Amino acid sequence: MQESRTENTIRNLAYAWMNQGFTIVMNMVVRIIFVRTLSKDYVGITGLFSNIITVLSVAELGVGSAITYGLYAPLVEGNETKVEALMQFYRRVYIFVGGFILLAGIVLTPFLSWFVKEMPDIPYIQIIYILFICNAAASYFFSYKGALISADQKDYVLKKIRMQVQFLMYISQMLVLLIWKKYIGYLVVQVIATITMNIGYSWMADQMYPYLKNKKKISLERSQLQQLIKNTKALFCHKIGTVVVFSTDNLIISKFTGLGNVANYTNYSLIQEMLNGVMIQLFSAMAPSVGNLVASKDETQSIEVFWRVMFLNAWLYGGCALCFFCLAQDFIRLCFGENYLISEDVLFIIVLNFYLTGMRRSVLTFKDAFGIFFQNWHIPLLEAGVNLIVSILLVQKIGITGVLLGTTISSIVGPLWSEPYVLFRYGFHSSLSEYWKQYGKYFFLTIGTGIIIWYLSDKIPFIPVISFFLKGCCCVLMINSMFYMILKKDQNIKYYLGVLRGLNVRNRLRRR
Repeated sequence: MQESRTENTIRNLAYAWMNQGFTIVMNMVVRIIFVRTLSKDYVGITGLFSNIITVLSVAELGVGSAITYGLYAPLVEGNETKVEALMQFYRRVYIFVGGFILLAGIVLTPFLSWFVKEMPDIPYIQIIYILFICNAAASYFFSYKGALISADQKDYVLKKIRMQVQFLMYISQMLVLLIWKKYIGYLVVQVIATITMNIGYSWMADQMYPYLKNKKKISLERSQLQQLIKNTKALFCHKIGTVVVFSTDNLIISKFTGLGNVANYTNYSLIQEMLNGVMIQLFSAMAPSVGNLVASKDETQSIEVFWRVMFLNAWLYGGCALCFFCLAQDFIRLCFGENYLISEDVLFIIVLNFYLTGMRRSVLTFKDAFGIFFQNWHIPLLEAGVNLIVSILLVQKIGITGVLLGTTISSIVGPLWSEPYVLFRYGFHSSLSEYWKQYGKYFFLTIGTGIIIWYLSDKIPFIPVISFFLKGCCCVLMINSMFYMILKKDQNIKYYLGVLRGLNVRNRLRRR
């Protein structure tokens, strides 16, 4: 079983990173064409409407995470009846959510001017907004079956479908922008791709799990439904916290400072999303195997695996954060031009928020696997309240910096301490002291490495492409050298070196 979990994780991860690498390259090419063929207002409105859609998606209530958790045990047990009952419930909920987003989004159409300081001169802006709404709603009508494939440790199947559909979407979007320079056509292609992708997920799930085609209505057991409702209530609070903290920045920036600042910020957000995308794929690939491990009730092995995951989390997110800070300005200059640059202090806060959020990944992966949703349900509400109050107060005094500081302060007040606390108390039933010891070690190692990199990279003058390449080499070399030198005696690094050696041996045997 352990070998199966490891192999499934590696297979899922390989496909995830292949898909993510492809997505990053294609998305970046499309973005460069987008910025150079359409005005800055279109860039700003894209960021604004995306945030509005994310706020509306709070209607999902967190049901997806609750049901994914609920699928782990019946899949391990081979209980098809329970799986089918959960999937039927999931379908009803997601059809409702998609319908709600469509209706609520359309109702908001006459009030779009409220979200911006000055309404841009963009033709057919209401139609553009409705296409955003349609794309979001369409993503809920068929996607629920994909959750079953993912929970069954076969996420690589979804990645194959996703990559094929995205390839056609990106090529079509590039042609629309280059030939017609029409944003509406660009969005229509995106809506068609979303529908096609989710139909593909649904079809594949039906092939892999034929019992899903059963038309007979199966109700959830009373105890199962009660647990699902309890988890959903808690996850709804977590959903509110996540949406308010991470999806209201553009709304506040647009309302108080204008779409120009949204356009500048969204390009840095794009870099952040690309890095996050790569890292999230790692933890998404691990999640089903971690869920399977937790379902096996082996608490000792669970905490041992957690330390390994946290080690990898710290190395990768620390490295990404330092590369982000060191290379972002040169990257923006090269791809979008000087007109889209932000100040160094704003960049520092963006990177700090990226790191603090990223370091939560290992905790969240295990917390979700244990089904620990209810125990800290009130913390995200506190986090959301602090974020809104601080952001709105500070944006009027120090602009975009104030909005980002709201995210920093709310993260420290809320999830930074509460998520590990509930995981160790209710999941591992262990002391939290070792966690903070490890967290502090990784944090200060990242800070120390960052100071050295900043000093060295500051000596490299800006020469298009060349300086970006030199700084990139400096970052990668220094990050890995420093982390390896300081952590080389750590048991976790020995474990990962062993995994790499094992993979190398297997590859050689397969070639024979």
